[in-house]
Parts: sequence; C-alpha cells; structure tokens
Amino acid sequence: MQHVTFAPYSCGESSLGTLALNDRAVMAAGHEIEFVWRPDRIERRLSLDGFALESITAMGVRAATVEVRLRVTNPTAAPRAARLRLLAGEGVIHSPDRWKTPYSPRECPAISTTPWEGTPPLSALVRNERAPTPARDGLLFTSRTSRAALLQATAPAPDRIEDRFFHFDWILAAGETRELVYFIALGATAAETLDLLARWQADGRHLTAAAEADWRRELAAVFTPGNDRYSGHLPLLATTDAALRALYLNAVVTVVYFKREHPAAKFRRTYTTLMPRYWVTTSFINDWSLTALLLVLLDPACVRQMLEVWLERDVHRHFGVEYVSGESTGNWYSCNDYAMTRLITTYLRVTGDLAWLDRAVGGRTVRSHLLGLATHYRQLAGPSGLADYGDRNSLLEAVGTYEHEVASLNAANVWILREVAELLEFLGEPVAARELRSEADALVPRVQALYRPGTGYWNCRRPDGSLVPVRHVWDFIHTLHFLHHDLPAAQIDEMVAFFTRELMSPTWLAALSPLDADAGFSLRPDHQWNGSYPGWVALAIGALAKAGRRDVLARWLPGLAASARQGPFSQAHFVETYAPPLAGGARKAPTEWPYINDWTVLCAGGFFDAILLDLFGLEFGYRELSARPRLVPLDPAARLHHVSWHGQLHTVSANGAIHLEFAP
Repeated sequence: MQHVTFAPYSCGESSLGTLALNDRAVMAAGHEIEFVWRPDRIERRLSLDGFALESITAMGVRAATVEVRLRVTNPTAAPRAARLRLLAGEGVIHSPDRWKTPYSPRECPAISTTPWEGTPPLSALVRNERAPTPARDGLLFTSRTSRAALLQATAPAPDRIEDRFFHFDWILAAGETRELVYFIALGATAAETLDLLARWQADGRHLTAAAEADWRRELAAVFTPGNDRYSGHLPLLATTDAALRALYLNAVVTVVYFKREHPAAKFRRTYTTLMPRYWVTTSFINDWSLTALLLVLLDPACVRQMLEVWLERDVHRHFGVEYVSGESTGNWYSCNDYAMTRLITTYLRVTGDLAWLDRAVGGRTVRSHLLGLATHYRQLAGPSGLADYGDRNSLLEAVGTYEHEVASLNAANVWILREVAELLEFLGEPVAARELRSEADALVPRVQALYRPGTGYWNCRRPDGSLVPVRHVWDFIHTLHFLHHDLPAAQIDEMVAFFTRELMSPTWLAALSPLDADAGFSLRPDHQWNGSYPGWVALAIGALAKAGRRDVLARWLPGLAASARQGPFSQAHFVETYAPPLAGGARKAPTEWPYINDWTVLCAGGFFDAILLDLFGLEFGYRELSARPRLVPLDPAARLHHVSWHGQLHTVSANGAIHLEFAP
C-alpha cells in the first residue's frame, strides 16, 4: 500500500506491506496481476513460483485502519515451503497545516526513544538505528513531532520480526491454502492505535465484511430520496445500453468516493478532487464545476456551504481550499469565473433556492458576487475586447503555447453573460438582462476572430497581437458547448472533422493533437497529445451531442465504457497509440514523473452530467423541468427515475416525456 493517509495523519510516500515470496519480491516479479476494484475493496490475484496468491484490501468503516487478507495456495501434489516476508512501512505524522502542497506531509525517519505512558509492551518501537527485537505480534512507529502513531500487526503472528520485516516460514501441504491478515492503524496516540487493534481483534479480524455492508448502505442511500446520508439523492438510470450504464455508475461511485467527513476538518463535509497521492485534502473549484449537476442533486447543502467558503476567499486568488486547515490553496485558475457561475446557477436551477441570492457572504450578497463573476472578464480585456488569461500556469499548465487570449474561456464568458441574463429576466429585471445579452452578442464575433477557417481548430492571441494555432480539445468542447447556436453549420462540421481525425481515439481522446507544434512540450497526459483528463472526455460527449453527431457518439461510447473497467477514471488515461489498452480500455496514467497524474479524480463525475444534460437533454429551468433528448440510437427506451427539481420528483423518458412522481 502506498500513500496511506487519514488526514490529518499521513504516512507520506511510504510503502507499507511490501511482499516477497521465497526471496522473490512480488512487485519485481514481472507477472501481471489480475485485479477487481470495488468501492469497498480491491481484489488481486497472481500466480508466482508455483503458488496462487489472492488478496483483498479493505479500509475500516469510519476508522483509520486498513486490512489486507492474503491467501496463499499450494496447488501442487506435494508439500512446499512458502517463506513470506512482509516489509513494514515507517513514518507517521500529525499535521494541521502542511497540506497545501501536492504531496501529503511525511516525517521520515520516524523515531521514538520510549513508549508513551500507558502503552502496553505489545509492540516494538523503531529507532533510527537497528530496531530492538520486537514482540511477536507487531510494530509500532511513533512520530517525533507529535504523539501520532502507526501500528502494524498480523494474524497469525509472524515467526519473527527482523529489521522491519515480518517473517513467516510456512510449509503448505498439497492443495493447502493458508491465510495471512495484515492490519494497520493510524491514530493520535499509540494508545489509540492499540485500541483500534483491540477492536479489530474483537470483530474477528475482518474489516472486509463491515466495509462491504457499509458501502451497500452508502450506495443505496445515493439513489434513495430522503436518505440519512446526503442532503439530496441521484436519479436511478434504467437502460439496456451497457455503455450508458457503465459511464453513469462509474461517475457516481467516483464522486461518492471523494466524500470527506472528519472531526478535525474545518468543513462539516466536502468532496476532494484527487487521490491518493496529490492534493488529497483539496477541493478544486474547477473539478467541482465539471460535476456540478451530480453534486447539486446529491448534496445541495454541501454545495451551498462550499460556494460560500469560496466566495468569502475571492476566487481570483486561489484554485480551491483544503479541509484540514480550512485555508485557500494554490494559484488562481482562469476558469474560476465560469466554474463558480456554473456551480451557483446549477444550484439555483435544481433547488429553486432563489432566496440564497440575498445572503451576505464576504460582505456582499451572493447575487452581487454572481454579477461580479459575469463581468470580471472586462478587467482582463485588451484592445480586442477579449480577456487575456495570462500564461499557461493559470490555464492548462502542460501546454506551453495555450495562453493569453483563448477561445475556450472567452466563449465561456459569452455563456456566463447569457446565463446570468436569464436569471435576471426571471427575477423581473428585463433591462439588466438585455444589457448582458447585448454584451454577450458583441463578444461572439471577437471570439470567432480566433478561429482558423477550414481547419476546425483555433488560435491563441498573444499580447503583441500575433496568433498562435493550438489544436487543443479545450477550444473544441467549450466553443461547441457555449456557441453552438452562433456558429455556422460548415464551421461545426470542420470542428467535428478535426476532432474525429486528430483527437478522438477508439477508447479515449488526445487533449492535444499530435500534429500540434507544442506536442513535445510535456508528457503530462491530462492535457497533452498522449492522453486526456476525463473532464474533457465528458465535455466532448456533450459537444458532439450539441453538434448533432449522435453517429459519432454511438460508436465512441462503448470504448469509453471499456476504459471504466479499471475502476474510477484516472486523472488521465493514455491514448492507445501511446500505451497499450488494458482490458479493452484506455490505460490509466501513473502518478510518477513525467506523467504525475493521480489514480482518480472528481471531474469523472462529468460523465453523469453529460448523460443527463446532453443525452437526455434535461434543462433545469427556473420555471419548468424540460427535456430535449439525443439518446437515439443509443437507447430510445432509457428512463431516469426520481429526478429532483425544486423539491419535486420526476421520471424522465428518452422520448422527452416527463412524469411527476412526487410534489411536496
């Protein structure tokens, strides 16, 4: 196990439980490991040195514990020696304020000279020098900067412990299977970890069953109106289309996996963005916006709370907040105006909570904040009238030429103005609404001036007025989402042709065309030529739907669904021309340099938003809930049950029919 973190406690980059069998390190054996990911567990299978190995890894239920159950089978007809060696990790830290960097805090090496008062002589303490001979049942590491502790124990007890290695000298009879259970616990004190160990032992040394039972209740609550775990719920999708189902459920379980509630947290609840390695306590505004509809339907109270937190902090100075210290994190992301507007208006459209607009947050009403977001681009506008968003660090980071005046976010400014205008008109302010719409209309030709006719892609404009072509999916998805009614049909055809020719792959997409001049700038696959961030893939589904290209969607979605077989979508997956597919889908990118993409990311919830908003064509209006579906030829009989709008529940069919289920 790597990156074991129960904030504010962390093992940092330490690896725990590294296994060797008969002096062969499993991680270096070169054999493929079959795995099954579920929310409650990870199952792995491997054949090594003539033995069959199976493991189940599960986390404790509302406890800082992890359990790995390893089964070793001798399938041969003769007894065989199975010498297991398990390397204990080291280092634990309690940190209230060191979470504002990509990496979780780490204290290394972990030392202690004496056990804390009251600690039983159950475990040995590890020092910088060679550890003393420990007791048979485990190791206890304690922090040198706090009373925090990391306990590791096994059942059965090891035959011996040497230099942080648990040794098991087994002889397995013909056909025999033997089980080893490895347990870890993190806590504020050594006594707390020992109490967790005692509870684990009293429960039969089996976290797996408890984790499964709790996750079954959790997922049932997600789809149950009036449940006791969320302030809202999600619609239940009925479909015969396997791709739709896989994308929908994968999006749901990914977002649920990021729910965080901790007694030490500054916010009662939040949803973080990345795990398990980078920024693990941070909620990014951008990623929240990319799964805005899912979050608002599932947990509107949490969305409102976090929006108020961000509005208090000035969203032009950070990209999010982290929940341990409660402080703002990172630099300004240029998409924040759009991201916050989408979150705010999605909340208003779904809940009907218009009274919230008058709430004072950070010395201004929410309504005033919203108007400020809509017009902030004016402060960034140059001679062209378009906003200049600065260098790559406020934009896509990994694309060196994508900077300054970009089509994507300037198209988003058109949408923001129109979106706020629609709200103002509903509130009875037609004059203010007309002014914003007129301003939006004036921006459209200025954005269009960045297009390269005949190519399907767009330019960026530098401060000196020069135009730099950048073949990036960001412009494709944003201009089609926000300007599809403004663009000529021939231009839309050119853009779709570019997308299918240079960006789309059978199971994923390339964020940047490999033909782009900047393709060698970075190997980060979330924004470069060798892969893509899942948020862009989900938005591409919507862009194709708005372009009327259901034929492209019908042949693309099954491949995207195959990429969901590896568990929640990664921060990036590789295109097949860069890395071979895994289980028929685009392979997850690793966390190590030069790729540095985490194992999963919140924005994968965007597939949920795409299915509801772009395929079912749902529009959560201020006056009514309506639908303009685009599901043919995917599943013309699909339905959504328990769709919440203004406190009412509806069933939505693929033909656009909406039936009221419940009205308060």
